[in-house]
Amino acid sequence: MKKMPPSEKSAQHLSGDEEKQLAEQRGAIDRLDQEILRLFNERLAAAGRIGELKRRLGLPVRDNRREAIVFRRLMDINRGGLLANRYVVKVFAALMAAARDVQGAPSHAADGFGTPALFAVFGNPVVHSLSPVMHNAAFAATGFNGVYAAIRVRDIRLAAAGVRSLGLRGASVTLPHKESVMACLDTIDPAARRIQAVNTIVNDDGTLRGFNTDCAGAMRALEEKITISGRQVAVIGAGGSARAVAHGVLSAGGKVCVFNRSREKGEALAKELGAEFRPLEAFTAERIEILVNTSPVGMTPQVGQSPVPREKLRPGMVVMDIVYNPLKTRLLLEAEAGGCVTIDGLAMFVYQGARQFELWTGLSAPVDIMRMAVEAELTSRP
Repeated sequence: MKKMPPSEKSAQHLSGDEEKQLAEQRGAIDRLDQEILRLFNERLAAAGRIGELKRRLGLPVRDNRREAIVFRRLMDINRGGLLANRYVVKVFAALMAAARDVQGAPSHAADGFGTPALFAVFGNPVVHSLSPVMHNAAFAATGFNGVYAAIRVRDIRLAAAGVRSLGLRGASVTLPHKESVMACLDTIDPAARRIQAVNTIVNDDGTLRGFNTDCAGAMRALEEKITISGRQVAVIGAGGSARAVAHGVLSAGGKVCVFNRSREKGEALAKELGAEFRPLEAFTAERIEILVNTSPVGMTPQVGQSPVPREKLRPGMVVMDIVYNPLKTRLLLEAEAGGCVTIDGLAMFVYQGARQFELWTGLSAPVDIMRMAVEAELTSRP
């Protein structure tokens, strides 16, 4: 008689010892579930008392700073545990939603019936996108009733039509659709039109509006470290991200020099911007105060590469890499060792996502929680 694999055994085929072991573990789970629910209810009772105390003291019931502390603590407690960080985000969302109910704090439901607003990121490939982790954490932190998913899209025209027909509130757009999606939209923000790329769609009752938040995200990340006006900025690359960064620098009063391996693409972008062009192999730090790598060089799995040799970096330069996986690219590691000020790609990614969140919801983005969620997911991935 053919032996049945363990996964295909039914309860009636278990030996007495196997049945006993299974019952013991199920009993342990039942006891743990009971304890978890008891602790959840104990937590909610404490949250309710806090809400009452705050009302008596005239304090706002919602405290975004405190919620960020709770989120950080949950992530720290789970460090090295079996629970994937994406599930910690869901636990946090459930805890915060229940606490708001108990405290009578204002919520941000998508509509009067509590139907969640739908959002997505369109790209190809898109399976490894960290946008769902980031935005779902933001929804949880603010109490906004939304759901965000990654959708692989080959035909952006069909995806844009789907935003209307399915009633998505908004969408992120990533490679390779940032330029082609513009023809599918009803209105385009002037800044996005100048950049010639859209990475954000807002569905305004069936009217699709296009925005570019990459530019604002990059500028916010840079301006945390240095004033851009009057600075000489080297932009490595000639794609959509390079265009967004360069437009932002010029708008902030900086000067741009485009460096690229392909002379044809680099010269075309420089001409469009009214900027200088130099071949990447001719890079020199002379007069360069800020360097921004917008190319994929150094991205996983090619972590051993850098677009600029270490000896060509100058101490005191600000070096930013828009690659965020790994967080510390070879370029940033060598820049740090050489005395440069560095900015990782996560800063731009989170800030552009924060601006998307604000366009979609009208709420202030919980930037700290968004960054923590992405950092935790990055560290948990192989």
